[in-house]
Amino acid sequence: MAMAGAGLQAGTLILGQPPVQATGNCDPFGCPAFFGLGTYQQVYTESAFPGTITIDSLAFYQGQILTNGGVPAGGTYTLGFSYTSDAPGNLSLANPNDNIGTGSETFYTGTLPPLTSDGGTSNLLLFSGTPFAYDPADGNLLLTVSVTGATNSAPFLYLDEAQCGPTTVCPLGDSVVSSNAYFGTYKGAPISGGNDIGGLVSVFAYTVSSGNPTPEPASVLLVLAGIGLIGYYRRSRTS
Repeated sequence: MAMAGAGLQAGTLILGQPPVQATGNCDPFGCPAFFGLGTYQQVYTESAFPGTITIDSLAFYQGQILTNGGVPAGGTYTLGFSYTSDAPGNLSLANPNDNIGTGSETFYTGTLPPLTSDGGTSNLLLFSGTPFAYDPADGNLLLTVSVTGATNSAPFLYLDEAQCGPTTVCPLGDSVVSSNAYFGTYKGAPISGGNDIGGLVSVFAYTVSSGNPTPEPASVLLVLAGIGLIGYYRRSRTS
């Protein structure tokens, strides 16, 4: 067990840099009630990840609009991860459930956490939840955010949005890594949209195995047998 713990390595992955300058997106964490938001989804392309990881926390930057006094919206939020076969710019806008593939798990449920400083020129909206094991070989990563009882007050909280999106001009050398979709009710009528802009700039804190092989069942049995013999030997010595 000690050897297994020592084989874990921590890392941080930021997806969506650079952000659009001097603006941001208030969905889904700043203005959900204004748009009658019910569900927000953001897809990340599998090629943006370094390999199989376990996602321990997820954060979003508030770096472009810091001085407007915006705070996280009210309501109960549920964040979940799953696999999806849909690529950025290709999420279904008819039904969010159509985008959710295998491995769906709840990552966080509750009210939004307060903003924290990143130690530099930005704040972070940071979620620590139930670790989610993600293998890029199995598909793209989908984040689904559901909100109930949403409330908000002006000025809205705007979080940094990726400059590079499916229909936006990407900086030289960059490529699309994420996009979003939203679903809600506005003035009594259902609305949906997305697939055009880049998603929120996202910070993944993760752990990954350093490559220690998983013991074969026969090896595990041998270890257990050895432990049993040690216990038997000690009891015999005691007697």
